[in-house]
Amino acid sequence: MFRGIVQGRGVIRAISKSEDSQRHGIVFPEGMLQLVDVDTVMLVNGCSLTVVRILGDMVYFDIDQALGTTTFDGLKEGDQVNLEIHPKFGEVVGRGGLTGNIKGTALVTAIEENDAGFSVLIDIPKGLAENLTVQDDIGIDGISLPITDMSDSIITLNYSRDLLANTNIASLAKDVKVNVEILNEW
Repeated sequence: MFRGIVQGRGVIRAISKSEDSQRHGIVFPEGMLQLVDVDTVMLVNGCSLTVVRILGDMVYFDIDQALGTTTFDGLKEGDQVNLEIHPKFGEVVGRGGLTGNIKGTALVTAIEENDAGFSVLIDIPKGLAENLTVQDDIGIDGISLPITDMSDSIITLNYSRDLLANTNIASLAKDVKVNVEILNEW
């Protein structure tokens, strides 16, 4: 389990594609690079991936099975991604822990600024939304938050301004796709 608390924001610098897989090279933020090694398991935009190579300040991940259920196929060089390193064995994860098992993608329908930060409205696919309720935790691009409002399949999440420094939240906009992990399907 991961915490669902993003530790840093990386920048995609290289993408190589084959017929059924991709390799993404991501420049890590200062202070995170020395915490990873080959075979480190971590979240990249909420999806559990394993480090396959490190060259200089660039960390590489192979993506294959996740291409069909995530936003990875639509990412391009220069895009920012959320990063979280797997906690050490025995560390407490707490409420809203993520597995990194992305169930699908959803579409941002609106972003509304408010005094505390901003609210993001996201249209969750009906098959994923059917068991969701207000106050359920949900993982969006690796950030775990409780749903604050819900109307049909549109959920509202409230993000505080302090998340802007270490996440890719600033790049969210109407009609942007995000990765979704449903936490209440146990």
